[in-house]
Amino acid sequence: MGHSPVAGNPYYVTLAQGGGPDFSLFAQDQIGDQQPGDVYAKGATDVLAAWQTEGALQRQMPLPGGGMGPRIADLHLLEAVLHGWDLATATGQDRTGDPDAVKAAMAGWYGNFPDEARVRTGMFGPSKPAPDDAPELDRLAAYFGRAI
Repeated sequence: MGHSPVAGNPYYVTLAQGGGPDFSLFAQDQIGDQQPGDVYAKGATDVLAAWQTEGALQRQMPLPGGGMGPRIADLHLLEAVLHGWDLATATGQDRTGDPDAVKAAMAGWYGNFPDEARVRTGMFGPSKPAPDDAPELDRLAAYFGRAI
């Protein structure tokens, strides 16, 4: 799921408000002649407001084969944390992440999304090894298929 962080915010606004997944957002130009940071900041404000709507935090992701998957808020947190790691790694910045966000993502996901489920859902690549003493976010990134 190579989602643009800029398109991810409007995608999660729709989901938080009870709409279905709209992958067409990722094929659209979300930036135009605006500054990417400004577009992201507005999207972040919009998605934070969307998570405040009644019932938003309890909504679950519909799975392609039927049934319900993880809570959408948990998926959004995971994607934000992992994409933050991706960007920090790609640009040579500190990639330890926000401690509270990393702790919440680890608690909800680490060890709870086996490779077999990834094949069925098409979400994420197979786990990669990470040293036990690696920082928490590096271990989470490796768990979701990133090479650390």
